[in-house]
Amino acid sequence: MLADPSDPGRPAPGRRATPARPAPVPRPGRRAVLLAGASTGLLALAGCGTVRLGGPAPYTPPPPGIDDLYREDLLASLETCLAGARAVEEATDPGTDAAAAEVLSELVGVLPAQRDSLRTGAELEDAASAEAAGSPTATVSPSASPAADAAALVAALSDLRVLCTAAARQVSGSLARPVAAIGAHVHWAALRLVAASGSGEVAALPPAEEIVPTRTVPETDPPSIGAESDYHLTIEAAQDQEWYAGYVHEVLAARTADEERTAHEEASTLHRDRAAALAAAAQEDGAPVVERKAVYALPVEPLDEDTAAKLPAQVSTALLDAHLALTGAAPFARRPLGIAAALAEAGVLAPLTGAMDPLPSLDITQRGADG
Repeated sequence: MLADPSDPGRPAPGRRATPARPAPVPRPGRRAVLLAGASTGLLALAGCGTVRLGGPAPYTPPPPGIDDLYREDLLASLETCLAGARAVEEATDPGTDAAAAEVLSELVGVLPAQRDSLRTGAELEDAASAEAAGSPTATVSPSASPAADAAALVAALSDLRVLCTAAARQVSGSLARPVAAIGAHVHWAALRLVAASGSGEVAALPPAEEIVPTRTVPETDPPSIGAESDYHLTIEAAQDQEWYAGYVHEVLAARTADEERTAHEEASTLHRDRAAALAAAAQEDGAPVVERKAVYALPVEPLDEDTAAKLPAQVSTALLDAHLALTGAAPFARRPLGIAAALAEAGVLAPLTGAMDPLPSLDITQRGADG
């Protein structure tokens, strides 16, 4: 067709248009194709990191959270104390130093249970396999050496207690309770070892207000806390136990004289002050507030001498369990109340009891670390 002069893009009637051929596209040569393919492959590999041909990209685990960081240090410290306890026990003659030998034997039996309570299921399986094969499983630093004597072992136990205190303040609630329980037992054992051996010195306990976070918490894996209902139950129970303890010591003070009477009066004031502090925290947090009663029921009425002699240990044991439970359930900012009280009651029990569960307030078959 002829072109229509009024429309340059339309053919005029009576003549067929010849289609225009597209301009030929130059084909790349073989070398250009190979280079382009190689470049594309390199760019893809560069975006994925190191990749082995024929296999998936390597898995990069996330950085450890505060729970794992503390747990690793706690396991190493427990191994150090265990190695020291075994070395000092081996060098101690039970015939001439029976009291120290008894404490050391208890430590050697308890520390492995405390260590295993912090291991994951996979770590327990690896340890069992290594033990069956006769391989060492300790995680002690190569530069560390077992304690040479009782004083050095007391220092190692004190270091472990300090680490437990710091960890219990920051880790997840499920881990805080067993860690605080280990710290309480270690404090109790260290005091007993000092009394039995006459060697070493246990570091002073920090007040609650000085138990503060000491490490930076990684944002990738923050610690967790339990249900609010658990916190309410445990802080209510702790208040009740503290009010009861104050009453018991008041009764015991009335039955004694001189220094013993003064000690009971001071203990009564301490427990009532603790109860008041817990009540104030409970009120701020919307938890149950327990009021002090005028009279509490005693195990027997009237109180006989044998029962009266056992009451201080019974009261401190109940308080230890209550404050360890509170430590595991409380929000982070409230934990120092329970941690400090649990450690203090463990110290009270040192001269009163000759045995303590490896993880007070917990069944030894329970594990604080997730398996």
